[in-house]
Amino acid sequence: MNEQNKRLEAIRNRCKTSSKVIKVIQTITLIAIVASLIGAIVCFTQRDMVDTHLARAVAEGTVQVDNLKIGGGLFHLFIDYSQAFNVGNYAIPMFFNCIISAIICSIVTVVLFMFKKIFDNLVKDENPFSDGILKKFNTIFVIIAVMILFAVGVGPCVIMSLLMWCIYAVLEYGKALQTEVDELL
Repeated sequence: MNEQNKRLEAIRNRCKTSSKVIKVIQTITLIAIVASLIGAIVCFTQRDMVDTHLARAVAEGTVQVDNLKIGGGLFHLFIDYSQAFNVGNYAIPMFFNCIISAIICSIVTVVLFMFKKIFDNLVKDENPFSDGILKKFNTIFVIIAVMILFAVGVGPCVIMSLLMWCIYAVLEYGKALQTEVDELL
């Protein structure tokens, strides 16, 4: 086995392992989606009971209002629930938090699915630098950039976008080199 084939086999083995790890993480995100949706259903259908019990727990000091917010209030996705929580309305804001969590987990699951497909294709293909794989990476990078923009802000989005652009440029260069080598053979 020549050096190039050894390297390709090492890439395939890493891709197989990555695919298995992603499958486990996807399972966890699917469980999170189901749990978020169940939480949303409970918060919506049992809102009077949720409001009553949480108001009592907050009054007794058993539960802190900040603990009811996503990320302690740091991660609010443009929605401020402080006023609703202060007047004792907990269920509806928590319903929206559960829906937002389900949406975020769904997007993460889709991105993981796309990565898994890339890794599975890399295991099967002879060439790790195909147009299809580059297009999938480009799509994933755009989705990740949009998620970072909405979740964290413009600054981290710009930094991550530049990093992903550099990675994409390296992959594009690898494709160009692979095409050149294939033409020589």
